[in-house]
Amino acid sequence: GFTELDGAREVATFVIGSSTYAIVLSRGDNGVQIIDISDPTDIVAKDAETDGATFTELDGARGVATFTIGSSTYAIVASQDDDGVQIIDISDVDNIVAKDSMDDTGSLELDAARGVDVFTIGSSTYAIVAAWKDDGVQIIDISDVDNLVAKGSMDDTDGTLELEGAND
Repeated sequence: GFTELDGAREVATFVIGSSTYAIVLSRGDNGVQIIDISDPTDIVAKDAETDGATFTELDGARGVATFTIGSSTYAIVASQDDDGVQIIDISDVDNIVAKDSMDDTGSLELDAARGVDVFTIGSSTYAIVAAWKDDGVQIIDISDVDNLVAKGSMDDTDGTLELEGAND
């Protein structure tokens, strides 16, 4: 059942059909757990995944947001210890699938990624990620979940902004 809940840190809910689910991040297990919460008196474990060969950016999972593109539902996870983000297709809660990921290459603001939120402008979907060690934020175009594209960023390296220790 519930295999990825050690050090549960963050949760986001989403609806598919008539069912309500939660995706819970496990900092201790370096993974994610999907839970069917449709009946709050009888919650049910669904798929769970751990940082490894396929899911490469879940070490120290810290922030999560869910979003829908077309008929598919996704989650984006910010990873503090992997310094990056992982897109997960959560449309089939019994078989979640890793999509593209991105990690800090030095030119991005993803060092100790902690918080993430998703927004849409026109027909494009974006994530904004707060990076604690970089004292900054990174915008990522997530419209194509198989091909993430870094966009604008800013940091507080000169001390003129209020982004020191950006967390969420």
